[in-house]
Amino acid sequence: MRRDEGTFFQVRSFNSEHNCPLEEVHRSHRQASVVLIGEVIATRHQQQDGPLMRPKYIITDMKKMFGIQVMYNKTHQALYYALTLTFGSHEETFQLLLSYGYVLKQQNPGTIIDIQCTKDDKFLYFFMAIGALIRGFQRCMRLVIAVDGTFLKWRCRGTIFVATSQDGNEQAYQIAFGYGDSKSNASWEWFLDCLKGALGHIKDLVFISDRNPSIEARITSVFPYATHTICACHFSENIRKRFHRKDIG
Repeated sequence: MRRDEGTFFQVRSFNSEHNCPLEEVHRSHRQASVVLIGEVIATRHQQQDGPLMRPKYIITDMKKMFGIQVMYNKTHQALYYALTLTFGSHEETFQLLLSYGYVLKQQNPGTIIDIQCTKDDKFLYFFMAIGALIRGFQRCMRLVIAVDGTFLKWRCRGTIFVATSQDGNEQAYQIAFGYGDSKSNASWEWFLDCLKGALGHIKDLVFISDRNPSIEARITSVFPYATHTICACHFSENIRKRFHRKDIG
């Protein structure tokens, strides 16, 4: 009980026998918080120095170690918290981009780094092309570049843009990649402008992409003398999905 109106409590009775069954430790147990689970995940990751566990394995481990059933949503949030403890928050990571780009250019001569921010100094675009990869493409690779973008599903979202080629063994060869807010005309034009600045003028250049109208329009604008074609694999996959034709390959 609380004594008077102060900050002290007085224990009047105590039952030393604990007879709560384990089955009552359920998935919404408040002691199994996101912070607590995240700290357990981060500690194990730092000790083992390996990749972070996937949510389904974390659920199994929580059941095995503490006898509690954790919901997938809480496990996913705990995993994000563990990532923050291990690598820092997204905001902290973005603050390191300038330093990272500077060191990267010092260690890799010829590397191109471009970072763009909004008028209120918020991060907008990032482009990177390693110097050795640029020189390798200019001297040895087929003059065919595949460009594409993929959405990010974390809190900051955005889109990663990539430009790849193919070497003599038909293996993927990374040329450059960038980060933007979305697959918009402005984002694609900025990425392709940076790519052109990194590669310089190349005759008989060919671009391959999906049927995204933003890509086609920006390639025509930024690389007017290049040829743009559609990826046959992507095109046939769209036909199979739209017309339910499994015999098209």
